[in-house]
Amino acid sequence: MPHLRFVRDPEAGGNEKPFILSYLGMREAAGWVGLILPFALMLGSCLRSHPLESSISAYYFTPMVAWFVGSLWVIGFFMASCRGYDNWDEIAGRLAGVFALGVALIPMNICEVKSGWVHCRGLLHWTCAGLLFFVLALMCLLLFTKSDTPPNQTLKIKKSLRNKFYVACGWAIILCIALIGVDSLLKYFHSSLAARLDCLKPVFWLESGCVWAFAIAWLVKGEAFWFIRD
Repeated sequence: MPHLRFVRDPEAGGNEKPFILSYLGMREAAGWVGLILPFALMLGSCLRSHPLESSISAYYFTPMVAWFVGSLWVIGFFMASCRGYDNWDEIAGRLAGVFALGVALIPMNICEVKSGWVHCRGLLHWTCAGLLFFVLALMCLLLFTKSDTPPNQTLKIKKSLRNKFYVACGWAIILCIALIGVDSLLKYFHSSLAARLDCLKPVFWLESGCVWAFAIAWLVKGEAFWFIRD
């Protein structure tokens, strides 16, 4: 079957049906938005001769806020509106969409305020971010790997290869989440080491790893790569 990004609208009346973005095209678009996001933020820092921010979320308070928030809205709306093969697919997609929009709408506590709304807002932001990545990891590990067992041996081999991508992406997200947790704990139990690591911007790179893993999984799901496409 050819990989079609645009297909005729089956619901349109008349003989000339307009073209619409296919579901595979939407998946691929979401993947490219995620893949480009960290690179765009880094480029924005370079062009303005600014150092990297401490995290992707910190770009909410920079001139790159439009790119950061816009990318999350694209991903969030796609995830919330996508349709899966069963109820679990739809529930996971809607949860991921809500959490992505939460990250976009609720800024982080960049000044480390210890009380009040700003403190609560920061907790909500990181809760949404953590749950977003956790749900995306579960989607890669448990949902994307499902199969109807195609009878064609070639299709089985390609599905098996895609599953390896999904599993690798899922575990990469979980590993990055765990390392972000380790970095947070270092600030309480080994502050001097944490201070030395801060110059390397570990949270930014680990969050980027989560986003890139998500993006690759959705590019595979959208059949962007010809060598593993059915």
